[in-house]
Formats: sequence, C-alpha cells, structure tokens
Amino acid sequence: MFPAHVAEVAIASPDDTDRFRTAIGHAVNRWNSASAQRHQIVLMPSAPQHRTVDAERLDRSAQPTGIADRYDVFIAIFDPMRSDVAEVMGDVERAKRAGKLVLAWLVAESPSHGLSSDDQAWLDDVTQRLTREGVSPRYIGRGDAHFESRLQSAITADLTDTNLSALTECFERAASARQVAIYRTPVALLGPQTWAVTVVNHGTSLAVDLQVSVKAVDSEGNDLSTGVRRSNQAIADVFAKLRSGRWPDEHHPLIDPAGVLRTRRPAFLISRMDLLAAHSALDFPRWLRPNQHASALYSLEPNASLCVCIQFEDEAGEVWSKTNDAEPERVSPTSPGRGELRRTAATGE
Repeated sequence: MFPAHVAEVAIASPDDTDRFRTAIGHAVNRWNSASAQRHQIVLMPSAPQHRTVDAERLDRSAQPTGIADRYDVFIAIFDPMRSDVAEVMGDVERAKRAGKLVLAWLVAESPSHGLSSDDQAWLDDVTQRLTREGVSPRYIGRGDAHFESRLQSAITADLTDTNLSALTECFERAASARQVAIYRTPVALLGPQTWAVTVVNHGTSLAVDLQVSVKAVDSEGNDLSTGVRRSNQAIADVFAKLRSGRWPDEHHPLIDPAGVLRTRRPAFLISRMDLLAAHSALDFPRWLRPNQHASALYSLEPNASLCVCIQFEDEAGEVWSKTNDAEPERVSPTSPGRGELRRTAATGE
C-alpha cells in the first residue's frame, strides 16, 4: 500500500474506442505495476461501464461534466483508415484548454517508411493540427501482433518525469481550486423562496478576480430568464422579520420550512447582522482572502433551482470556473503579470 493520486485516463478515437481499450488497458496496468509507486500516481483507464467519448458527443447535455472535466489524462488515437479526425481534435482542444495531459498516437508507420501520398497528406494534416495545440504525436504502427507491446513502449516513453510532474502539479492546483466553494441555502425566515448564495474560500491563499453569476434553471437544466433576482424586500420588512421571526440556534442558523437544513453544511449567516449584510450587499467582492466568505440573498421562482457559476484566479495566476457543486475547471493557463494584484490584495492596499 502506498499513497497515490488516481489519474483517470480517457481514450478517444473516430472509431469505436473498444478496439483499443483492451490493449491500452493492459499497457496502462503494466505501467502501474512498474512505475505507480515511484511516481505516486495510479492510472485508471475509463471502464467499459463509463460512457464512451462518442456517446458524450451525441449527448450535448453531458458537455459540462464531459471528458475535459472528468478525466486527467487524455489519449487521442488517430487512424488513417478512419479519416474523420475533426471530433477527436475537438476533444484534444477541450482537454488542452482544461489543462489535462494529452497524448496523441497515430496508428501509422513513421513517414520515414515511405508512405503513400494519401497517407502522407493525412499524417501531415493531423501532425500540423496537433502541433498547433502543443501536442507531439507518436507513431505506434499498424495493429499487428506486436501492437500491444508498442503501446506499452509508447506509454513509458510519453509518461516522462516532466509530464508526470506536471500532472502532479495539476492535481495540487485542482485541489487548491476546490477550496473555493459555493453554498446555496434556503432562508425561510425571510420567505419560502428566499435563498442565500455564499462563496467561501476555504483555502490558504487568495482567490482574486472573483466573478459570480446566479441564474435559475428548470428541472431539465434550461435557463429561466426571469426565474431569479436579487432579494428586493423593503429594508423595513426585513428588519421586522428579523425582530419577530423565530431565530434558529447557532448550529442551524438557516432552516427550511421543515425546520432543518437540507444538507449538513457549514454555517455562515449566524446572526441577524449577517443576514442584513447579505440582503444589502451590492455585489460580491472581487477577491476572497483565506477563510473569507461573501453572501447575497436571492428570490427564486417556484419550481426553479439555483445555478451559481463562479470564475476566479488562483495564486499561480490560473483562472478556474465552477458551477454549483461540480469540480472546478481550468479555463486559461497562467496569466503573466498578475502577482502584483495578488500582493496588493493580500496587504489590503
């Protein structure tokens, strides 16, 4: 037994991925046996019961939690016998934007083997498109009796110390980004459709350039343009409810009509002044210090649900986005020249 990060591996191809899955799975397992403990990373190929990449393409509703969000390592297989590479290239682009480790393998011989003009033109096109994405493809030859052995060699060659160090850093940065959390809590004291939206930085570093978007969706996830708005109760009415309403105990400051929180979550609005501040807040702040939170109250239409999206920059200058309880997704590489903003925010100048 040893501590390790588990990196899920996605396989994408214009063809049915199952014809590659077994061979790649065997190669990955052999790499785990030889190298997982040393690198403290275990590779887990996408299991057959997981939805394939092709299925996710057909179901566009899966995009927010698709391959770029769910997997850590992305293996793109390009086969000249299947000339349609646009969909796989789209997956490569999304995975790269999300900061995932992308490996690209060509089921073809190296150009030095004297290819036909058609195969050479296909390889040139695919290679150029991958190069523009910062991916260096590897030739793994045709699917003959030695194909699985060549896959093992490709994995060993591509999973270099540099790539694995970058993968570990991605795990650490994503773990830090997860510390910025969204909480949606009913505030029955001010009305059955009043909700508090709270963004909290549970981490140990600044979250800067914070942007918060709150919208309403129906049961199928469709936007409801008029489904939510900032709570606009008159301040006198809010004072009256705060004075006369039943105030819960300190462990459950906000309760739904049934008298309990729907889920056991941290409590932030623990006093009447907290609720008053959330009601009066003009907007969310542009940064959150460690262990700092900010709240605002919203009125939600019946049969609607809150969809809260945030975007923020971490201490390394990377920009992340997150929706409700989903995993954070990296939306840009490190932004240069942002350290001064973070230092200014840290010192409060």
